[in-house]
Amino acid sequence: MLPARYETIILYSRNDAFGDGLVRIPALRAARTAFPDSFIVYGTTGSSTLEHVLNRHAGHLVDAINVRTSLARLVASHHKGKGRLAVVDFRISARWLLQASVSLLGRGVAYEANFPAFALSWRPGQKPEARPERNAWRYHRLIERLAGKRLPFDHRLEPTPAARAAARGLADGKHAPLVVIAAHGDGDKRMTADQVVVISDSMIADGANLLYVKTPGDGPDMAELAQRVPKLQLVDSGTVDGVDVSDVLLALGEFADLYIGAEGGTAHLMATVMTPMVIVSGGANMARWRPLSNCVDVIESRHASPTGLVANVPAPIIIEAAQRMLAVRHRDHPHLLDQPAGLSPQQSLDNDTPERSARLGT
Repeated sequence: MLPARYETIILYSRNDAFGDGLVRIPALRAARTAFPDSFIVYGTTGSSTLEHVLNRHAGHLVDAINVRTSLARLVASHHKGKGRLAVVDFRISARWLLQASVSLLGRGVAYEANFPAFALSWRPGQKPEARPERNAWRYHRLIERLAGKRLPFDHRLEPTPAARAAARGLADGKHAPLVVIAAHGDGDKRMTADQVVVISDSMIADGANLLYVKTPGDGPDMAELAQRVPKLQLVDSGTVDGVDVSDVLLALGEFADLYIGAEGGTAHLMATVMTPMVIVSGGANMARWRPLSNCVDVIESRHASPTGLVANVPAPIIIEAAQRMLAVRHRDHPHLLDQPAGLSPQQSLDNDTPERSARLGT
């Protein structure tokens, strides 16, 4: 086996909330693909969801995760002997990136930084290039620059069989569009009980199967939702049948017709299984943070609400976007709405009928 180009590679970020960790996974996959024999260290200044909540998806891609550790300390720990060391810096502060670049000068360390035009890692003979707009692609591009070649970009996640079984039980096999709502969140990334009630009443009246999942953070009182919308199915627990609720959400997203919620980590999670979604953004830069599933209708709260807050966006605006998304799904993928909720895409193909095949021309 050929020796690794770099003995050790340090991937470094400041802090990883749930969504941050999710959008860094494609870069971790690319690094392991490009450098299979290198010792890859993932480090952060603060905490990281890649260490715990998302470790099942990311832990096998790196050899060590060091949180709350300075970059200088990591470099000192791994820059020993004659083995070559590389640092890929995902942080965005120009001051931090410039300081790191200066500290590594003359030490024989390859440095790739998330700096405008990748200017801190320019080398003779290289043409300047603009950074991609989307953060996930920026991180991935840094790995490509270090590797000197294009690499696969893979943001998909895989639910466990237990999560799929729990999700099928929640969906109940109904022949109705399955709509998943999650209004809990941190800061402005949450919706109100009134919004959830109006949306749920309207969509249930239109024949949809509504399922509300409580996620971390503040949000509507679950007892209040149960009282005000008796037909709204509620998932109010950290686990479902012993499976973490985030993994159940992942499995639900595989066959849900729509997800509705505020921009944030849960939306990024659903994007990893390509769930169509309507999200309400409280001001995040959508060019940099738009969910990677592509089938996304974004409502900007600053345009839809007089206060600019997610919690003040009128529910009818969200309902209209949801109806528009379901209508597009009817138009472009009619066979998916003929199947009982709870079937994964592969099960849908396995259970295909001659009539459906004929209609689809397969």
